[in-house]
Amino acid sequence: MTGGHDDRHRAGRIAKTVLAVIGGITVTLVLFVAVLVYNLGYAVRTVDTSTSPDGMFTLELQAVGEPVFFSSADARLILRLGRYEVSRVDTSIADDGMQVRPASWQVSWNDTGAKVRLRGSEQSDELVAMGFDGSVSRGRAAQDETLGELPNAEVGEPSAPLGDDVTSSEVAQREAERVDAGYKAVYDAALKPQGYGYQVTYNAGGDEQVILSKDSEKVILLIYDRESANGACALYALESCPVEDYGSWSIDDATLLDEYAYVHETGEVIASGKTSWSDVGTQAFRNATGE
Repeated sequence: MTGGHDDRHRAGRIAKTVLAVIGGITVTLVLFVAVLVYNLGYAVRTVDTSTSPDGMFTLELQAVGEPVFFSSADARLILRLGRYEVSRVDTSIADDGMQVRPASWQVSWNDTGAKVRLRGSEQSDELVAMGFDGSVSRGRAAQDETLGELPNAEVGEPSAPLGDDVTSSEVAQREAERVDAGYKAVYDAALKPQGYGYQVTYNAGGDEQVILSKDSEKVILLIYDRESANGACALYALESCPVEDYGSWSIDDATLLDEYAYVHETGEVIASGKTSWSDVGTQAFRNATGE
């Protein structure tokens, strides 16, 4: 009887050990796959940087994820004025499965912005013009074309001509200052009275965001969204993001708490009362924004 009991006890310990080993291997494999998926599809790294001759603007070439086998490599161009993002372009480079690298681009600066040639062995070179005023144009170059004027291409939101006494860099600087002024006005008028803090941070893409509070359950933050339909206001979203295990959180999981309009001309802050992007907002908000 004692021998049979010992054998069962020994067999139970062996089974527990085997299950523990299998469990450890499974967890390791899951973590490895998760890291691999993140690196292949989502990880962003800066490959190279170019600075304008006056030192005010920088242009970054970023790799987004890694190419799988012989697929195209996802790339991103970000033009910055100091810490402010002026514009960005997401694209891909077909280069026989090669990673995005410094040799993947060529940059030329002029008085209005930067011109970029993106090179890949399996594509015609892509030409991208990124203006100091935020304008972007894109096209394809002939195989023997040097980096010069861009061909006729689709242009997003062309800017108004500048006066002789106003440079493109000054315009970009003013736009950045207007966004900052809106952040501070919304905070002072609507959020500071509620006891929120004010911490400026940047996400992985380089976009500015203000963290108002953070605990083990949620992060409350204020984000510049866009200009209003009538151009009279800057719109800022107040959002709540749930905090996951190990303190991680993502703006992709955020819920809208409110949206504010900052009126450029008067400095007035108007709450929309919206808790969903499909809400229309208050009448005062609609009148101010033209939406």
